[in-house]
Amino acid sequence: MSTSFLGLSRNVLIAFTIYCLIIVFLLYAVISDASIFTYINSSQPSERLAQMQATAKSIQDIYGAEYPTIHNLNWRVKNETRSPDGVLREMVLVNGQFPGPIIRAKKGDTLRIRVRNDLAMFNQSTSIHFHGLFQHGMNAMDGVPGVTQCGIPPGGELTYAFDLKQSGTFWWHSHSKLQRIDGMFGGLVVYDPDEAYILGRDYDEEIFIVLHDHYHDVGDANLDWYLSQQSAGFEPVPDNGLLNGKGIANCSRIPKRYSCTPSSSLPTFQFERGKRYRLRILNSSAFAEMSFSIDDHILNIIEVDSTEVEASPSYFLSISPGQRYSVIVAADSTMDSVYMRVHMHSSCFRYRPYGYQSDFSTVIEYVSPSPKTMIAHVARRIFKTWMPPIIPRSSQWNDVLPPEECVDLDITSLKPRLALDVPEADLRYVIQPKNMQFDRVHLAPFGFINRTSFIPAIGAPNLQVALGFVNASDTVPTPTVSGRQNTAIWGGDQLVTKIPLGSVVELIINNDDEGAHPFHLHGHDFWVLRVYAEKKAGIGKWRPEYNSSYVLDNPIRRDVVTIPRLGHAVIRFKADNPGIWAFHCHIAWHLATGMMMQFSVGVDSIDSNSITDDMLEHCRVERELGARLLRLLPGDEMRNNKPALSYVRV
Repeated sequence: MSTSFLGLSRNVLIAFTIYCLIIVFLLYAVISDASIFTYINSSQPSERLAQMQATAKSIQDIYGAEYPTIHNLNWRVKNETRSPDGVLREMVLVNGQFPGPIIRAKKGDTLRIRVRNDLAMFNQSTSIHFHGLFQHGMNAMDGVPGVTQCGIPPGGELTYAFDLKQSGTFWWHSHSKLQRIDGMFGGLVVYDPDEAYILGRDYDEEIFIVLHDHYHDVGDANLDWYLSQQSAGFEPVPDNGLLNGKGIANCSRIPKRYSCTPSSSLPTFQFERGKRYRLRILNSSAFAEMSFSIDDHILNIIEVDSTEVEASPSYFLSISPGQRYSVIVAADSTMDSVYMRVHMHSSCFRYRPYGYQSDFSTVIEYVSPSPKTMIAHVARRIFKTWMPPIIPRSSQWNDVLPPEECVDLDITSLKPRLALDVPEADLRYVIQPKNMQFDRVHLAPFGFINRTSFIPAIGAPNLQVALGFVNASDTVPTPTVSGRQNTAIWGGDQLVTKIPLGSVVELIINNDDEGAHPFHLHGHDFWVLRVYAEKKAGIGKWRPEYNSSYVLDNPIRRDVVTIPRLGHAVIRFKADNPGIWAFHCHIAWHLATGMMMQFSVGVDSIDSNSITDDMLEHCRVERELGARLLRLLPGDEMRNNKPALSYVRV
């Protein structure tokens, strides 16, 4: 018998002996109630704490802080290579994290976030928008390039500094180009001891859940394809779904141009029987509407975007990009494990890419605080390579789930805890978002609102123009999709509607497109008075007789509403926040191709000192780059007899 064979046999025997000793040790612990749980739990990385993203104690510490806290954060934006679902791709990340850092603070605290741009290319500026925060009196901190600031140039830094005047579930993301698609986003939770639902009284634990559609190509490459004739005007469809930044790709169905390594699993969650869990759920997607449910559990909705509502039971959530919901779930199932079901609404897509996966459901495992069951759980973690995965026997709510549609959850029955009377409208505007294709741009699809496709001026954001820091007419002219001249005051091609401060505005939004449009209003929330979906083109528009069907008895207030395909929505808001505020579709492809307008509200009352020296310097840099930041529209290379360039908005 060879020496090598003997050596191999000896190693196998040693490994088997160690394995048996560990099994005997764990069995002894379970049988004799040996007190080893504390040691084992402290020596293992806590998956549960990672899923919670904050312990109950740390949240109680935020509640109990005696004085307001100044949170000084340093963020570095950089290109990173990651494989969230096993497929390697380039991403744009903050501090190397995906999803990005989650911020937890208390109402009245101050955020001071120093953002440094370490992206590689000269034209890769960046920005941060704090979605859902009104930034009352601080319009300059809203983080929208071309509107409230110029992008932070590579090598540049900018500090976003503001007080937290609201509480609830929010999020932050880049508002530059398609960096949100490439991973630049994260959660933001603001607590308030006076809020309606309090940790320790109304629920016991908290989990932040991020649902995200995932593309294997970078955002700019997908946009180039979308604007090419190959797309036929169809939006890029995500390849996969991610739950808290993780997913599973089927490498056998991934095109060979990608590098794919099979990933182990989606994140799993643990419930302790008898406890109540608050799930803060965010859809950070570029395109996909998501459906969320938990087998054998009722979701008690308590928050819509950042508005607290009377607890309302539901079997499922339908969540559009940008929207947030909080639900309280009682861990009262008799099963040992159940499915948390998440899937993208495939009916919203007009094709399916090869390897497409719409479902990325995961498992909730019931655990007990007793040493016996927790040791068994640790043993499963230790030997997970050899142990079969947990396969729940639960069934989804098939008998109560509605057909898959690209519409919001029916929120007419949801009532805000703080009831506010809906005032009569002082102003009424009718707008029509539309994806349009013109011969002059080779039938490339561009987003419009009332026949304007947003293109900002270079180096002259509207807030600085309004405050007299720069004259947009002195900047490099930008090409427009319609071919008309740049906007006289603002430059570029922009629809900016002036609203008297304090006015109540009613917006009627008609959608003639075959796809839905989730619209987000910056600087305000709004009352949702009516949402109407129609299956036949041309008859879903708003009509005057619909006034009588408005929901005026304490309707829901939120900051993202989905306008159904071929339908309409009516919203109303009080323009009580001075600034220039964006109103846009939150589907990344529609926003990137121009589906945005703005409201200019009481700009004369804004303190010009809110524009920082860094902001002015960034715009000076942008103006110096000038024409280098321009990208030809599809078809311009033929009109101008120049080589073709892909079109990317600044």
